[in-house]
Amino acid sequence: MIQPEKIEMTKEEYELINEFVTKHFGITFPEHKKMIFESRLRPRLQALRLQTYMDYYLRLQFDPKAELSMLAVQLTNNESYFFRETKQFDSLFGSIFDELKASSLFPGPLRFLCAGCSSGDEPYTLRIYSMEHRRKFGGELPQISAVDLDPQRLAMAQVAEYGMRSMRALNEAQIARYFTRIAPERFLLNSEYRQGIDFALANLLDLATFRKAMAYDVIFCRNVLIYFSDEAFHKTITNFARCLRPGGLLFLGHSETILGQSHHFEPVRLDSCLAYRRLACD
Repeated sequence: MIQPEKIEMTKEEYELINEFVTKHFGITFPEHKKMIFESRLRPRLQALRLQTYMDYYLRLQFDPKAELSMLAVQLTNNESYFFRETKQFDSLFGSIFDELKASSLFPGPLRFLCAGCSSGDEPYTLRIYSMEHRRKFGGELPQISAVDLDPQRLAMAQVAEYGMRSMRALNEAQIARYFTRIAPERFLLNSEYRQGIDFALANLLDLATFRKAMAYDVIFCRNVLIYFSDEAFHKTITNFARCLRPGGLLFLGHSETILGQSHHFEPVRLDSCLAYRRLACD
């Protein structure tokens, strides 16, 4: 019997499983990342006592629903930390805020979406920023929806316990203000910063899994689309356009762009960062 740790993925197996992953999640692993793809899937072969990656592919074909959540756990990139790329938050709660609030189509609080929220660092950062700027909201802080493909990361987000790696962008004063130390290098986010956030399992290719009755005012999808195929990229951007109200803003990661790739959005310069405004013409 071949030991799973010694199994190598053939070109055919790579192409078949990669095609399956892209179809269901949008994520794609280019050929130069084949070894990473292989290593991330290997634990599932070990857990299922399968002898080849083809065996795993056949299992996916036979009963995909039973394995999809575990596949998502293995393949999603979970790099996240508090106060990441804060120029976007500074702009949102600074120069653009009054215009965004005034142009909202619905009464009540603004509605934010964190798409690809991982372990919750980003939506909790948004909550912290909201509380720091609460006077601007007139007593109604934003409603924050946070969605991800990985159920294990969502469970971690709801517990809201973090290690030092998640807080590497914070200084000691911020850590003391927002967290309670529960172990030498483990911290629990204080309760007031855990309110007003709805965590849910969602697939960005499936609009029904994250669309709300009322459209969002702001969507954050940062450092997610860089892992998508071209087709999945365009489908996701279209999905965002369908659930973001006209005049609403889409924020992407610093290495991501939709310039010239969507007629639903126009670029807008906000202080020192770039965002995309939902057009009302379609």
